[in-house]
Amino acid sequence: MQTNAPVLTQEGRASPGRTTTTAIFVGHARLPQIFAPHDSSSVVSIELEADIPSGTILATSVKGVLPLAARLIDELLTGRKMGDGPQEAVEEVTQRYVCPSHKALCAAVAGAYHAYYRYQQERLPSS
Repeated sequence: MQTNAPVLTQEGRASPGRTTTTAIFVGHARLPQIFAPHDSSSVVSIELEADIPSGTILATSVKGVLPLAARLIDELLTGRKMGDGPQEAVEEVTQRYVCPSHKALCAAVAGAYHAYYRYQQERLPSS
């Protein structure tokens, strides 16, 4: 049984707008070696927190990209429905993130969506 009680943060405070009906879906992609920074990870990671009943993306977190790219991903994805699929989001990233490594960012976005689809399939009652 799922509840709508507020989720507590690590500090014990209630996290506004977050309930036990959310889950985090993650996608990863490797940057081309030529673009991978020498002092950090060569992997792009995207976390999408979504409301399970509606599939609405509530928050994003991106690692392995520059700050403006992370802000762009947040702007593009927050409020979207995961059930609508990644195609439109990936197209927008391709159009608005003009960088040779945009393919890795797009692959990570698509990976997070695919994690959501796997999660939904696992939740279906077996017939």
